[in-house]
Amino acid sequence: MRTTSRALMYGLYDEFQISLKCPHAPPNSSFSICHAQAAFLSGVCEAMLCPLERVQVLLQTTKFHDKFKNTLHAFSRLREYGYREYYRGFSVILVRNSLSNTLFFTLRDPLKQRIVDLPQTSRLPVSLQHWIGDFIAGSLLGATISTAFFPLGVIKNHMQAKVGVKYDSSIQVFRDVWQLRNRSLRGLYLGVHLNFTRSLVAWGIINSMYGILRRALAPFEK
Repeated sequence: MRTTSRALMYGLYDEFQISLKCPHAPPNSSFSICHAQAAFLSGVCEAMLCPLERVQVLLQTTKFHDKFKNTLHAFSRLREYGYREYYRGFSVILVRNSLSNTLFFTLRDPLKQRIVDLPQTSRLPVSLQHWIGDFIAGSLLGATISTAFFPLGVIKNHMQAKVGVKYDSSIQVFRDVWQLRNRSLRGLYLGVHLNFTRSLVAWGIINSMYGILRRALAPFEK
């Protein structure tokens, strides 16, 4: 699920850059309206994977362990409730993905350039400069953005951990979660430190590997 999601995120962003004729970054900055639009659209498309996230949440929910045996079985059982059931929580995913992608891709290249331009980094071999810049930029942005949008993930999980019941709006679910977490931000961000640590490592690896592959494949691009 996560591999497919990230592949779509990066791949569609590149495709939308081409379609929208965004200035190539680098040497141009990705901090532009055109790049923000490309990132936003990639997030919208990525949200179409909602059924996979839906099933993932159900399989991770304790009360459904006896009801759903595996991914295919969960998809089959959900069909009994109608196709709308696959997209429970879609609105929250759409907001989270589109906005987080916009922030990540518009800030990624400027932040990387700042890191590469540091005196400590500029003395290193060029390939190592790129790797360090990609890793640190991906780590910082991924961890920060995922932390900022953490409450949306909590709301989404509460919406998707239900089957065959009334559809509540995201606002109503937020109110329910807010009450459940004792009406405190600390309660709303319960578990965020684990999410931050995971994102710090995962996004650094993802972004640096993407950079390595892009540079390796650059000679074969038209």
